[in-house]
Amino acid sequence: MTDERGIMTVDREFFRRYLAAWGAGDVDALMTFFTDDIVFRDMTMGHGASGGAKMRRFAEYSFDSFPGAGFELVSHVCDGRSFAMEWLMRPGDIPGVSFGSLVGDRICEQRDYWDGRRLS
Repeated sequence: MTDERGIMTVDREFFRRYLAAWGAGDVDALMTFFTDDIVFRDMTMGHGASGGAKMRRFAEYSFDSFPGAGFELVSHVCDGRSFAMEWLMRPGDIPGVSFGSLVGDRICEQRDYWDGRRLS
């Protein structure tokens, strides 16, 4: 979907599907949301990945580390190039936010911040 300026717009459904892929533990589905040169940073854990192959390994590690985690989209803003979304990780209602950039309808850069104190 594009706006009147021809800029790709990403709606709430995009982010809902994206978080659902994280919650499902489906690496293949998740990777369809990223560009091949994705730069992803989990700022709370101090981990990240650059590039598709490393992102795939990061996702697999995350799924193994947090089995059964699910995500609920609380809110988001997106101008077609940059986005911010607020989410809850379940179980535990752990709040988090993601900030990032898009190329078309794919995420090329993302930084996640979440309340790691809630894991103890």
